[in-house]
Amino acid sequence: MKRVSVCVVLSLLSLSVLTAQSNLQSIANVKLYKTEPITIKQVKSRVEAYEKEMGRSLTVEERKQVLDSLINERLVVQAAERDGIRVSDNEVNQYFTQNLSQMVGRPITEAEFAQMIKQQTGMSLDDYIKAQNNMSLVEYKGFMKNQLVAQRYVMTTKQAELQSISGPSDTEIRSNYELYKQNFVQPDMAKLFLVVVPKGDNSTAAKKKIEELRAQLVKDPSAINDVKIRSQAANSGYQAGDIYLNKNATAAQQMGLTMDALLKIFQINVNSVSEVTETATDFQFFLVQEKYPAKILELSDIVRPGTTITVYEYIKGNLTEQAQQIAVNEALTQIINELRKPENFQILKSGEELDKALTW
Repeated sequence: MKRVSVCVVLSLLSLSVLTAQSNLQSIANVKLYKTEPITIKQVKSRVEAYEKEMGRSLTVEERKQVLDSLINERLVVQAAERDGIRVSDNEVNQYFTQNLSQMVGRPITEAEFAQMIKQQTGMSLDDYIKAQNNMSLVEYKGFMKNQLVAQRYVMTTKQAELQSISGPSDTEIRSNYELYKQNFVQPDMAKLFLVVVPKGDNSTAAKKKIEELRAQLVKDPSAINDVKIRSQAANSGYQAGDIYLNKNATAAQQMGLTMDALLKIFQINVNSVSEVTETATDFQFFLVQEKYPAKILELSDIVRPGTTITVYEYIKGNLTEQAQQIAVNEALTQIINELRKPENFQILKSGEELDKALTW
């Protein structure tokens, strides 16, 4: 029995080694100005990310398209590197945190987001990103970096063509508004002044500071500007700023609130101060500055309180951005067609061998 068990273990180990070797096997080489292999593992990772997003398995033909997209991506990145176009890790990190902030609905750092995910799911940031995209945090940032490099390369090499794009006409803007008027709805909204004191290494001192700040605003709500200015000083020990809160389920989820808790915020009177709440990392409270009723927005209305952009300007910007994106995609396709020459890349398998390599 022991001998059989050992044989089984050895067989499993052998299969594991073979799988690892297969994953590391190159399936293509990109060699525009340097030789760069694309492995089965890299294709599999990208395929699984698409499958997760689409909710189904990709066919072999679709996996070949994924391989082609990886080749195209590497060709453009190599062309950018050859021509001295770079994107720094700091730029990638900034872009990453911008995406996180949009997801949460407020400015947030990578460390703060990681802490929030840990509290809500028990997962590390790396595990969370992997669950969402089937890529590790490092792989995902690498993917983002390649996208930014490709975008910068297109914007640089096709600058003249892209700058010649004309904006939408007044008729197009008004027609778009009439077509999508039902989407231009402002929900009930509240403007809050949020004060946050991180616990750091001294939870007691943090609690004392938040209570002092709250007492100041309870006594004089107009002291908001003073509190805000002092928060910007070095070593102030707290953050303070305005946030706009929608009265809907999406906002509740972004803020980590129940709907009941969200509705209670909207029941608080203007200039009233909330009680202090405690999280795992900080103490916080807010003051209700203003409330805005729900309404359908007209072309001349401001899209969102606290901004100066009208619905008309918003639609104009969106239509301009759409036209630019179409032009960028067309320019990228043109660049790829110019780069995709036999001497610049090689797919190492073909026919049944390629089908077999892409079947797992």
